[in-house]
Amino acid sequence: MNITSQTPAQKKPNRSKRFYIHCSANAFVVMIACYYCLVINIPFIQGSFSAITSLASFSWLFLLSVPLLLLCLLIIFFSIVSVRWLLKPINYLLLIISSAVLYGSLNYGVVFDYSMIQNTFETDSSEALSYLNPQLIAFLLLFCALPVFILSKVKIHFTRPHQEAISRIKLIVACCSLIALVVVNFYADYAATGRNNRILKKELIPFQYLSSGYKYMRDQLLYTNMEFKDIDATPTLIAPNTTSVTVMVVGETARAENFSYQGYKRNTNPYTQKYNVTYFNNVASCGTATAVSVPCMFSLQTQDNFDRLAADNQQNLIDLAQQAGSDVLWVDNNSGCKNVCTRVVNIDIPTTPSALCDGKYCFDEALLAPLKRKLANLSQANTVIVLHMMGSHGPTYFKRYPDKFKQFTPTCDRSDIQNCSLDELVNTYDNTIAYSDFVNAQVIKQLKALPNNIDKQFLYVSDHGESLGEAGAYLHGFPYSFAPSTQTHVPLYMWADEHNQRITNTCLANLDTRAARSHNNIFHTLLNLIGIKSKTYQASLDLLASCQTTPSEIKL
Repeated sequence: MNITSQTPAQKKPNRSKRFYIHCSANAFVVMIACYYCLVINIPFIQGSFSAITSLASFSWLFLLSVPLLLLCLLIIFFSIVSVRWLLKPINYLLLIISSAVLYGSLNYGVVFDYSMIQNTFETDSSEALSYLNPQLIAFLLLFCALPVFILSKVKIHFTRPHQEAISRIKLIVACCSLIALVVVNFYADYAATGRNNRILKKELIPFQYLSSGYKYMRDQLLYTNMEFKDIDATPTLIAPNTTSVTVMVVGETARAENFSYQGYKRNTNPYTQKYNVTYFNNVASCGTATAVSVPCMFSLQTQDNFDRLAADNQQNLIDLAQQAGSDVLWVDNNSGCKNVCTRVVNIDIPTTPSALCDGKYCFDEALLAPLKRKLANLSQANTVIVLHMMGSHGPTYFKRYPDKFKQFTPTCDRSDIQNCSLDELVNTYDNTIAYSDFVNAQVIKQLKALPNNIDKQFLYVSDHGESLGEAGAYLHGFPYSFAPSTQTHVPLYMWADEHNQRITNTCLANLDTRAARSHNNIFHTLLNLIGIKSKTYQASLDLLASCQTTPSEIKL
């Protein structure tokens, strides 16, 4: 590698191109690999060193072999993808993506596995822009724009194709030899460390996001023509002549730890308390991101075997309700229903600037108007309404509630939440929980205003939780097996009117609310709550199994 500059005597058509870095293709590959190893993979190196040095005893040679092994893997990777004519374009693209991934890893502890890639693709532009802040811009200028600029100044000298291939093969063979040497000497150490710290491999950049991205695109492009499956072709209403209204509110990013119903020190549920809701305090989510949890909770599948593609191509609870004869409406104030509501009537709250909307987002009170209109115009005996909240979606928690609901102060009024104090961050998040509680109380109030001869029932559950800086983790979307309980422990509560003929308050009060529950229970509980007879029903997964006036009616 050498650096040259033009002499004054030389022709200077463009002074901005006077400075160049000249190198061979192999030298370029090694240079890029070193940058990824020492800079882009900081989270992996830190995590590996922390895991190894925390052992009672460890070998320093093993510790130092980690970056060497990573460097060899990166050299092999870039040797393969750095095709002559595409070398620079590919590396420009990878640098941009990798820098953004590094920012998410360093600041929020996010890892880009399949579910996070899926969540990223299904995020709308308004949600994506909420992450934009001065720190992100400065970070990308330093770790993306600057390296891209330097890369643009590199002049790569290629030899003849066959010579280039031989040279590249020699480089790959040398790296493979070093990898073999490391594996032979430290296989047991790597096996033990990897087994006990499985999240480390998900922090490898760019390997993890490329692998996950490939799988996601493969599923979207190759499996789009799956045959739609009916899980029950003949669901029916148990009491088709009884007027009944069921409202389900799907919460967003609400973690159970910050609910006063859960024993939280603050009263974050002051509005629904007067309605004596039945709260379940040991509920686990299906996933740690909306793109997984929302389809999962309405699916017959369980968390253990959930497959989004299969769920998108078969009946869900909403479909069964409509086929059984219910009038179904989905009202969305979030980033969409994730294909759950595509076959029923659905409404997206318009974000046109108003008292409740700023042009990008709307406060969840905006859900109350369409709910009121629907309740005033019931067209069928059995009605099911799903309200999808914006809830506590971060990182701009301060935009999720009106100023008059700023109960806990000081607050974190910025998107780079990692730069707020813990008190400010928790205060802001708690305000979102309290505001969601207010909206839920208004929903119940609207239901109570209906005539007494109408059965009225309500269920609220969050899709997943949230990390607020515990152990350096923020937001959500972590791989489920590594996710902290703050991201998987979610609130769930129910309410039924005192005049309800099927789900009585007495029975709700006697339910076992401390047993371990999960999103797996939602499908079967809603079948009972709505009053649907289906061959898919499993009483063992129904939270309300003991609240049926005639349990035999719902069984086939």
